[in-house]
Formats: sequence, structure tokens, C-alpha cells
Amino acid sequence: MNTIVDVERMSVRQLVGQHLVCGFPKPQLSDEFREAIQTHKIANVILFAHNIESKEQLAALTAEIQALVKEACGTSALIGIDQEGGMITRLSPDCTNVPGAMAIAASGAEENAYRAGFITATELRAMGVNVDFAPSVDVNSNPNNPVIGVRSYSDRAQTVITYASKMIEGLQQGGVMATAKHFPGHGDTHLDSHVALPKVEGDRTTLAEHLAPFRAAVADGVQAVMSSHILFPSLEPQLVPATMSRAIITGLLKQEMGFKGLVFTDCLEMDAIARHWGTVEGCVAALAAGVDLACISHHIDLGMAAVEAVEAAIEEGRIDIEELKASTQKILAAKAMLDSFERPPLSVVDSPSHRAENLHLHRQTITVVNDRSFVLTDRPIFIGPRLFRTTNTAKGAEANAFSRIMGERFDSPYIICGDNPDESEIEQILKTAHGATSVVLATYNGHLNRGQIALVNRFASTNAICLALRNPYDLALVDERITTVACYSFTDTVAEVIARFLRGEFIAEGKLPVSLGGLDA
Repeated sequence: MNTIVDVERMSVRQLVGQHLVCGFPKPQLSDEFREAIQTHKIANVILFAHNIESKEQLAALTAEIQALVKEACGTSALIGIDQEGGMITRLSPDCTNVPGAMAIAASGAEENAYRAGFITATELRAMGVNVDFAPSVDVNSNPNNPVIGVRSYSDRAQTVITYASKMIEGLQQGGVMATAKHFPGHGDTHLDSHVALPKVEGDRTTLAEHLAPFRAAVADGVQAVMSSHILFPSLEPQLVPATMSRAIITGLLKQEMGFKGLVFTDCLEMDAIARHWGTVEGCVAALAAGVDLACISHHIDLGMAAVEAVEAAIEEGRIDIEELKASTQKILAAKAMLDSFERPPLSVVDSPSHRAENLHLHRQTITVVNDRSFVLTDRPIFIGPRLFRTTNTAKGAEANAFSRIMGERFDSPYIICGDNPDESEIEQILKTAHGATSVVLATYNGHLNRGQIALVNRFASTNAICLALRNPYDLALVDERITTVACYSFTDTVAEVIARFLRGEFIAEGKLPVSLGGLDA
């Protein structure tokens, strides 16, 4: 439990440290990171895949973090992670990775969102993680969106509300803080804020569809919201993104919507902030705007510099100390609430019951979009790209190439094609595939890498099937003579489900939760 509950007894540095969330690059705490916690009182941590080797290692790491933060800062730590499910996972393979948002919506059963949230929370809690930066409640209205896509439940606000509310309920009943992101909406962008500064035009009426899931999440008691690094000229006349906007964070989210929970920033090292304002100044501006917790996810030297910059801003009057104290009190109350949950045993992580339920969840997500009676014959060939990094949020996974994994499962030939095959590569693949009696093709964001689509369509006159392994928008571009299936991700569990589907062991009953129209020509 927290040993300091009276903010009036905290030093300015202790106060400021409660508002920083920082990360480190390896599975072990570095000496620099330890020193930062001790000297700069940074009291919260974010974890990524590079921090996690196994469930046992993660449990030991979080215990070490908590002990260090309690000793240095006098409070427990918020330990957060991006565990959305599907392709946005940070956990090691010995943990349960539930389907992602769009896949869950495709299952047609909102209870599946609750179960996905509860399973995730139970396992995170068992390993010592108490904040999940999920779900994305963005309405993916732009099919060319390079960063959200399958991380969204739908391109319709009501569908997002239905499923996100259940995911939030499952996470929070499991003892983990849920985080609705990316406020006030990242679904209508064509740029990735990791590498650019997106702008969303439109008046308040136009933006109402994107704000609706956040309003619903706030009304339903979501405990945290994460801001986006996006310009919204109709909401903030100054040329600053939502993360740094007092009109958006305090005026819209806190005052108009009545949100009383914790506001996190998205990572302030993303180019949308770092390139235009600088991470440290972005942190000062975000806290001045009313954000509670600033995420500086990768470089602890920037975290320490931010602590010092915030202290200077308090001294200069740019950050109101009384407002900061009130925010600190909210953070401490949230930590006490999370500390009150009983920690499940580590044996629950990837337990037989979780594995069985997760397999059942995934089976319900597989969606036949165009049924042309494909038959898997005794001489198939598997063709598809590697799972390249589509955005900075996703793991690269060349070793998990679809065609290799499926070829080995079926003891059949396979071809790993390029991310965006050109005509010469396509011609070579056609020659290699000659003689196969069935062709199983995969795309991975093919709507943004049209060479994949060109390759698939060259098999239109054969016994072929195309599986979209990420965004289903690829399938709008596939020749109508080809059977098409939306899988929404490609993980170990999805591979197992696809193999069973191709063998005819079950009938896919998923329904597309998005429209496939509206793609750039």
C-alpha cells in the first residue's frame, strides 16, 4: 500500500515524479534507470516486448520495480503495458494473447469482449502489471489509416461503444486499469503519429462520431484515457496537438465530459511531439494542459530532464502547483485502489482453461468475405509476405512468416514473397507455383502495398483462397473469383485456427464489422 497519502508532505520532486511514466531497453533494470527512480523520483513504468522474456521473468521484474519505487518514492508504481490483443501484444509466448479489437467485434458477441478483457487482466495482474493501455476506442472511419485499422472495433461508433465497454469492464473487474485511447480520436487519420503530425479537420458535429465512444467510456467508468498527438483545429485553435491542448484535455475531456480518472499521454518520444516541440517541452505542456501522467517510454535521460523542466515550470508559474497536487492525489488514490486487488497465482497465466477459451474466441472471429467454394487439395502451395512492422506499435515477426508456418503444418511447399512484390517477382512466383492444385495466399496490409494484391489476383483463375492477416480492407481489391477470408491478425493461435478452418473442421461465422469501401484508388 502507499505509505505517503498526504500530498502536502511530499517534496516538489516527489510530486513531479508521480506524473512521469518511463521505460527502459532490456529485460533487466539498468543502473541508469534505478538511479533515475532514486534521484528523480519517477514513480511509474511502461513495459514493452523488449522487457519481457517469460511470465516468470516478468513477475520478478515487476516485483523489483515495485520494491524500488516504494523505497525511493514512498508509493507503489503504476506499471503499464500495451496489451490490446491480436497484433498489438507485448507479452511473451507463454502468455495468452486474445484476439484484437476488430476480430472480437467480428465474432458478433459482446460477451467475448468482456472475456478477452478479463483473461488479459487476470494474467497481467498475476505478473504484476496493473495498467493496460487498451482498448482503442477509435472509430476507424478512414480505411487508409496506417496505424489504427484492426486495433479499432469498427468504423461505426455504436459498435465501438458496445465492444469497448465490455472490454473495459472485463479489464477493470480483473483488477487492471483500462485506458480508452486515443482521445479525441485517431480513426480518421491517414498519417501515423509515431512518424508524423496528423491533422483531423471537421467541425464538432463531424467529430461527434469519434467523440461518442469516449463519452460512453467516461459514462461507464473507464479509469484512464490516453491522449493523441493529433491536431484538431476545430477543438483547439492554437497549433498544438490534443496532448498539449488545455481546451481539449481540461475543457472537453474533464469539464464537458466530466472525466474524473487519470489522463495519460501517448508516448512523448513519438515524432509528432519530439520533432515539433521536443519531448521535454511536450511533457511540460501536457501537464499544463491538464494531463495527469506523461509517458516518456524509451530514454530515461529525457525522463529526468522532464522532471527538472516541470520543476522549473512550477517555479515560473507555468504549471499550477495546486492543480498538480490535486492530480497527484488522484494518482495516489488510483494506486491504492489497484493495490487492493488480490494477485492471482502465476499458474493462471496461459493456463489450460485460458488456452481453450482463447482458441474458442479466435474461432468465432474468422470471417469469410467472399465464398467461392475453395477446396484445399492434396497438393497446395502457401504464398504470403513476412509480418513486417506496419507501424511502430506492432512487432516485426519475419520468423513467423505465414507461408512458412502453414507450409510446415501441411508439409507443403511455400513462398515468402516481398512486402510489395513487383512484376518480375510475381512472374517468378507464378512459375514456382505451377502444378499446385490449390493456392493459399495471404496479404498483410495489402491495401497499402498493392503489389500483394497484384500477386493474389494473378491466381484468380485457379483454385485459390486469400487470407487477410491484418486489415480486411485488402479484400475489397481481390478478384471476385477468389475466396477471401478476414483473419485480422496472425499469431500462433490464429495459425492453429486457420489450419483447422482450411481442413474444414469448422464453419467460419464471423461478420465484418467494417465496410470495405472508401479505399484510395
